[in-house]
Amino acid sequence: MSDPAPMEPPDVLTALGVSFRLYEHPGVVEPVEVCAALGVPLERTVKTLAFVTPEDRLLLAALPGHARLRYGPLARAAGMRRADLVPADAGRLARAGMRPGGVCPVSTEAGVLVVFDAAVSGLGRVYCGSGRADRSVEIDAGALVAAVPAAVTAPIGDVSRDVSRVKPSDGPSGESSGAPAVERA
Repeated sequence: MSDPAPMEPPDVLTALGVSFRLYEHPGVVEPVEVCAALGVPLERTVKTLAFVTPEDRLLLAALPGHARLRYGPLARAAGMRRADLVPADAGRLARAGMRPGGVCPVSTEAGVLVVFDAAVSGLGRVYCGSGRADRSVEIDAGALVAAVPAAVTAPIGDVSRDVSRVKPSDGPSGESSGAPAVERA
């Protein structure tokens, strides 16, 4: 008998009673492509980078979409050496119910380590991965952080460097971007 399929992040959020909207869009991987599909700026997104620890635990680092990851502070926050940060491959993500391009800091996988950048909780309404590259979640950033009570918060992002900017095509919620939304409460 095989193990049951892991819950995808939107299912986890629904089970927790967290209010969010789910947007469908073409399957894209790069943050700038996601922003273009949704019609939102990078500053309104939370990207999640996935790593595997030497013990095969998933480490998820969530930071503002326009920030660059600071590997040293992430490793310290996770209690490991920087040299041990190994990117998670598609197979490892699948075991957690996620795919490349759609990584989300919300997971039901046992032992997952989640580190949020200290700035995330104050970002207001944001867009983040849904577990798949063809959908994004719009959610209050504070609710996103609260949905992962065991998470660590640390200054892992650097926004001091100039990064690409994407201008919204229409309204700030992306409703006019052509991406259909599904409300979940």
